[in-house]
Amino acid sequence: MVSKHRGDGSPFPYIDLRDGAPPYSPESLGDAECAEEDQLVNDDSSSISPGRAYVPVELWRNVFEFVRAYSQHDAAQLLLFSKAVRAEAESVLYHEPHLASLRAAMVFADTVSSAPRLARSVKAISFAQWPDNKAHSSVTRAFDVANGTFDEDPDAILDRSLDMNRCRIVGTALEKLRRLTSITICDRNAMRTIAAVFDKTRVRLLRIVGEHLVLDQPTVAFLKSQQRIEELRLYHRDAEDFETLGLRRIRVLSCPYRLLAGLSDDHLRRLTHLNVTSVMSEDDIAGIIHAVGPHLVSLRLEQNVWKQQGRLYPTNEHAWNGCPRLKFLHVRHCQPHANAMCYLSHADDSVDASNLPPALHTLVWSPAWTRARTHHLYPDERKRAEIRRFAEAVLRGSATLRTVIYEWGEEAFHKCFLLGSGEFREVPTISAEADDETWSYVR
Repeated sequence: MVSKHRGDGSPFPYIDLRDGAPPYSPESLGDAECAEEDQLVNDDSSSISPGRAYVPVELWRNVFEFVRAYSQHDAAQLLLFSKAVRAEAESVLYHEPHLASLRAAMVFADTVSSAPRLARSVKAISFAQWPDNKAHSSVTRAFDVANGTFDEDPDAILDRSLDMNRCRIVGTALEKLRRLTSITICDRNAMRTIAAVFDKTRVRLLRIVGEHLVLDQPTVAFLKSQQRIEELRLYHRDAEDFETLGLRRIRVLSCPYRLLAGLSDDHLRRLTHLNVTSVMSEDDIAGIIHAVGPHLVSLRLEQNVWKQQGRLYPTNEHAWNGCPRLKFLHVRHCQPHANAMCYLSHADDSVDASNLPPALHTLVWSPAWTRARTHHLYPDERKRAEIRRFAEAVLRGSATLRTVIYEWGEEAFHKCFLLGSGEFREVPTISAEADDETWSYVR
């Protein structure tokens, strides 16, 4: 490894990929002592000998994270790339492993049980439904009997018993993951598998993300064992079912409006990050602001727009001063397919540029009328012009607002902001800045 000094004089770690070079380890990086012991390289690139490859550790990590986001299988091959970067590749690969089958879970359990260094890298696990797992039938026997799907065939019973033992082995291995706080659910049907794996373990999670859950029997059994949960996503609409779970620490919640409207004040006053789906009217939004507005830091709304009501600027009408702490607001208007060809009148709707939450930093707007195929009736150029006019007006009208992001078409986003000189600018941006999960990351 070679260090190059940053502009502030601190060493910038580089990886030496020469054959025989010692493998990189984050523990090998001290502060001043490490800087003194390492070879120092001048800022002049000519000081690096030809034929040697010196690449910043941060760059390698970015490469590994990009590959991991594309494919876990491809990311695993990077471990063979070079001993010098193996530790960094392992850190990325094991940060959130995806367990797609019982066989893969057994391999993972064996690996982390025998390698504490890798176990320390695991902070989250992604679960799919395991096609080679029958253990869930034992965990949810009463549920299956009630639905007439429980099979008493002796071979089936033996298969369930063997798979149940394997799930317990996986669960025991998860208890060794001291930094595990989150699971991602890639398939709602995976809840039976998850219930089997976590059954009778001491693992206590903080976040359950991914697919929105229905409160069926296996899901309820699992959630009742996870009383430390702070973040949850539900498709369920019955607030009474949610209240029976006894979850008193939920701060980050995604749910339909109907469930939110039925929650007790004890639950509502703890919410700081909220995504509400199936919002049907302006009155629903007013109710949300009144019930939880004073505590919210982040809010995302999916509002169904049944009739064309003009441009529906998100700053108009709503009493946003009831959300004094809100930093992130995303309003998404949804139209049923039958109204996809609706077009706007030629009358210009006024913009209330000053009606924003007083601490807002980011406003995301997904208007339904920009996604309608109406170019022959209402030119796209005019739609874009009206969006820009709105964005510039609210940016200039707010002392705290930094960014306005709008959705154009499906999953295409544009960011608007003011330069230091006061000049208005618009650039394309990645969906990660405004997708349906961004609200949960705001701090």
